[in-house]
Amino acid sequence: MKWIGLLVILISYIPSLHTTSPLQTEQKIVDADSLKNKTLRELTIEFWKGKDLDSVYKRKLADTYIFKAKKQINNERVADGYQMFLSIYKKQPEISLQYADSIIEITKKLRNNHYPSTGYMIKGNILSTIEQHDEALEAYLIAKEYAEKNNNKRQLIGLKHNIALLKTILGKEKEALLVYKENYNYLMKQENSVLRRSQIYIATLYKLSDSYNRLKHYDSAYFYLKKGIKASLSNAYKHHYPNLLFAYGINSYYREEYQSAIDSLDKALILSEEDVNDVNVRKGYLYLGKTYLQLKEERKALQYLKKVDEITNESNYRLEIREAFTLLLDHYKKNKDQRNQLEIMKKLLRYENASSIKYSRLNHSIVKKYDIPQLIKDKDHLISEIRNNNKVLTYKSIAFSVFLIIIVSSLYIYFSKKRKNNYKIQLNRELEKVKVLENKERKIVKSSKDFSTKLKKEILEKLNDFEDNKGYLKNDLTLNKVSKNLKTNSTYLSKVINMEKQKNFANYINDLRIEYCIQQIEQNKNFKHYSIRSMAKEVGFNNLQSFVTAFSKQKGCNPAEFMKKYGN
Repeated sequence: MKWIGLLVILISYIPSLHTTSPLQTEQKIVDADSLKNKTLRELTIEFWKGKDLDSVYKRKLADTYIFKAKKQINNERVADGYQMFLSIYKKQPEISLQYADSIIEITKKLRNNHYPSTGYMIKGNILSTIEQHDEALEAYLIAKEYAEKNNNKRQLIGLKHNIALLKTILGKEKEALLVYKENYNYLMKQENSVLRRSQIYIATLYKLSDSYNRLKHYDSAYFYLKKGIKASLSNAYKHHYPNLLFAYGINSYYREEYQSAIDSLDKALILSEEDVNDVNVRKGYLYLGKTYLQLKEERKALQYLKKVDEITNESNYRLEIREAFTLLLDHYKKNKDQRNQLEIMKKLLRYENASSIKYSRLNHSIVKKYDIPQLIKDKDHLISEIRNNNKVLTYKSIAFSVFLIIIVSSLYIYFSKKRKNNYKIQLNRELEKVKVLENKERKIVKSSKDFSTKLKKEILEKLNDFEDNKGYLKNDLTLNKVSKNLKTNSTYLSKVINMEKQKNFANYINDLRIEYCIQQIEQNKNFKHYSIRSMAKEVGFNNLQSFVTAFSKQKGCNPAEFMKKYGN
C-alpha cells in the first residue's frame, strides 16, 4: 500500500540521512558478523540508500541496528530501527501498525524529542491509507499535543497537512487549500534551503496542485505541478513522484491534452505498481477511461472503467471515483443491458450509503475535535495579546469569539441536516429506479419457460450433486465444461442458474468457492496458515486478484481483513 503524501516521517527523522547523498544500490548477501562492526550511522545509511536492496539483507541491517541500539539502551535509536521494519512491511498494514505501536510504547517516556509524536503520526498515516479515518484523526491529535509541548514546528506543519488531507476526503477543498498555502508560504520563508528541498515541501506542492485541480483552477494546478515534478526529480527520494504524475495526467485531461494525459497516467500506474488500495490508482483508471471516451475509443474506455468497479468495495469507496459508476450506468443504459445496469446501480447505492455514514462521522469528529478547539485556541491567543493593551477590546474579542463559535457550530448543524435530507431524497429516487428495473427483471424471468419443469428439476438435482462433490473447486471452469460434465445443454444450465440461484454462472461459481473458503478458515486450522495466494489456488481461482475481488464482493472486506477479524 502506498503511503502517498501522508508525509515524510520515515525519512525526516532518520539520523543525518537527509544530509547524505544516495549511494549506488546493489543486492548484497553478507553475514551478520560483518554488520556488527558497523556503527548505527553506517547501518542507517546502508539501509536507506536504495529501494533495490535485497529484502533479506535489509532485514539483517534492521535487526543489527535494533540489537546495537538496545545494547546502548537508546530507545530513540530502537524506534528508528522499528521505522526500518515499517519501510519493509509498508504494504502490510497489519504488521506496520504493530511496529507503529511498538514505537509509541518504547518512546512514550521520552522528553523534548520528536518521539512519541512521530509514532502517532506514522500510525495515523497507516490508518488513513486503510480508510480508518476516525482512528487516524485521533492519532494525529495525540501527535499534535506532543508536538506542541516540544514546539516542533516541522511536525506541526506535517500534522496540519495530514488533517487537511482528511478534509480533502470530505470534499472541503477550500479549507484544505488554505492549509496547504499556509504551509507553502512558511516553507518559502525559511532561510534553510534543505527544508525547501525536503519531502514535506514536495508533498505540499503535490497537494496544492491536486486541490487546484479539484477546484477547477487548472492553470494554478499546472504551475505547482511543474514545480513539484522538478523538485521530486532532483530529490533522492521520489515518494511523491507517482502522485504528481497522477495529478499531471488529470490536469492534462482538463486542458484537453489527451495524449499527455494517457502518457502521464500510464507511467504513474506503473510506478505505483497498480496498488488497488491507492485511491490515485482508481482515479488513474477513471481518467484513462474518460480520456479514451473523449478520443471516441469506447472499448478501451470501458476496460478502465470496469477496472475501477472490480477493485472497489464498501471499505475503499470514495466520492471522487463515483463518476466511473455513472459512466458505466450510461453505457449499460445505452446498450439496453438492464441486468448490468441494475447491478451497478445497486452497488453505487450501497457504496454511497456506507460512505455517507462513514464521512458524516469523520466530518463531525474533525469539527468537534479539531476545528472548534483550534478556533478556541486562536481566540485565547488573541485575547491574551489584546489584554496587555486594552481591557475594553478584550471583552469585545471574547464576545466576538463566542459569537463566531456559535455561528460555526450553527452552520455546521444546518448544513449537516440539509446534506442528510438531500441525500435521503436522492436515495429514494435511486431506490425507485431499482424497483422499476427489478420488476422488469422479474417479468423477464417469469416469462422464461422454454423448457419443462421436469428438465429443470433434473438440472437442479445435478447442480446439487455438483455442489456436494465440490466440483466448483476445479480451476478453469466454464459454462460449457460444467454443462458437458452434467450432461445437459449450456443454455438450459445458464437459465436454471439465473432463475433458481438469482445470479449468473460466474457469480454462482465464485460464491460457492468463497463460501467454501470461509468454511475452511473457520474449521480447518491448517488452512488458516495458508498465504492468501495459496488460499485462492486451493478454492479454484487462477489468480489472486480474481479471488480478492470475489471475496470483497461477498464479504465487504478483503481476505486479509477477514482473517484479522475471524481467523484466530
